[in-house]
Amino acid sequence: EIMKRILIVFLLLAAASSVAAQEKFPMITIPEEIADHVARAKYLGEHYWDNVDFNAASDEVLEQGFVDMVSIFALLDDEALDLSWAAAVKRAEASKTGVVRLLALGDKYLYGVSSPMYNESAYRSLLRAGLVSKKIAKADKAPYQKHLVLLEMNNAGSAAVDFEFEQADGARSKLSEVVSPVTILFFYDPDCVDCKIERFRLTQARLTNYLQRAGGVTVLAVFPSADAEAWEKHKSDIPAEWINARDAAGRLKSENLYDLRAMPRLYLLDDKKQVLLKNTTAAQIESYLTEVMRSAAESQAAEGAAEAAE
Repeated sequence: EIMKRILIVFLLLAAASSVAAQEKFPMITIPEEIADHVARAKYLGEHYWDNVDFNAASDEVLEQGFVDMVSIFALLDDEALDLSWAAAVKRAEASKTGVVRLLALGDKYLYGVSSPMYNESAYRSLLRAGLVSKKIAKADKAPYQKHLVLLEMNNAGSAAVDFEFEQADGARSKLSEVVSPVTILFFYDPDCVDCKIERFRLTQARLTNYLQRAGGVTVLAVFPSADAEAWEKHKSDIPAEWINARDAAGRLKSENLYDLRAMPRLYLLDDKKQVLLKNTTAAQIESYLTEVMRSAAESQAAEGAAEAAE
């Protein structure tokens, strides 16, 4: 009887192992003649989903495959990333729900504000490929189209969307009217712990504060809400050297002018209000400004040496 039970357990374990093996993501084989690691990553990106049957694959298999795929993004340029997602969507179109399943995974892992895999470029590329597919219904497209609109706005190299704000003294102004070589746009919620931490880090950033005192940097702190009571209550939290503002009309969120799903949100803008850094941090701003100052010093030194040589 004991041996019989052992045999039954053994058979059950063997069967479970067999099922588990079948449930593994069906990886492709990269041709051996492709030796360069970037070329291998590009090939993998374009053929990653070749062996996947979207009609039969479980949610767990697709999810594991999607998560594993994220690791190769760092080796793909924008063109390769677009080709990769185009191939993925084409493969997913063999199933009625394949494209929607891919977009849902992208929303979870690439656009989820708390996801460690958050990657706007990769998600934008996936949306561009998926939303033109005829295998996704209009109703299913709607939320992803809203995401894409947000992702196409306020990117590095583009103009920051202008908006009106009310200052602590009641005066009204616009982002475009802030005159400064560099502007740090700091969206915050007064009750947000991370906002308080990032605000403190900004006040402790040595170069940023030096440039601010010298007139080279302006910090525009914006409470993106029409809640005057909450703003009044926390006015004193904002350093006196900053522009203390709120979105009195509530347009920032109601019209989705900026992606404010999580707080804080920081942007670094140039004198023409072109975006230099998007969804950045105090530390990254400090590093960026340090590099700019270093490059300027090196250029000045080189010009001085050239003049001396003449």
